[in-house]
Amino acid sequence: MSDDLLFIDDEPAQETVRSLAQWQVMIVDDEPAVHEVTRLVMSGFTFDGKGLEFIHCYSAGEAVDILSERNDIALILLDVVMETDSAGLDLARYIREDLKNLNVRIVLRTGQPGQAPEEHVIKTYDINDYKEKTELTAARFQTTLFVALRSYRDLMTIESSKQ
Repeated sequence: MSDDLLFIDDEPAQETVRSLAQWQVMIVDDEPAVHEVTRLVMSGFTFDGKGLEFIHCYSAGEAVDILSERNDIALILLDVVMETDSAGLDLARYIREDLKNLNVRIVLRTGQPGQAPEEHVIKTYDINDYKEKTELTAARFQTTLFVALRSYRDLMTIESSKQ
């Protein structure tokens, strides 16, 4: 038996440092242009001293795989119509009911509002905000992110004070 002592590094892993320094924002949309425009428009965005780290999913199925493994995502920007006409709504239901994740903020962004009427969607699917892609200017989008991230931060503060 060896008398050598092993110590755990005092420095956290680089990935941990990055995650703590940035808000985790998942974009779930089957249009690559939506991902690119979102990334460009929000490139200098900060809230509470943190920037954004985007997680890109091009289908609801891809998002399910990631969400099943992670619970550190603050905000999901979610399209309705992807692999099916209701893929986004089905994903929202999965997040709230199956994963029991009530903390992540979900902002539905749709290019086809007739597919998912706003009032019905907000009530039925526990969505936090609803935006038509055509109405989202850079300024409105920033406001949406501030509101969603502030809400998530406050929920996390309450949760940590309970523990």
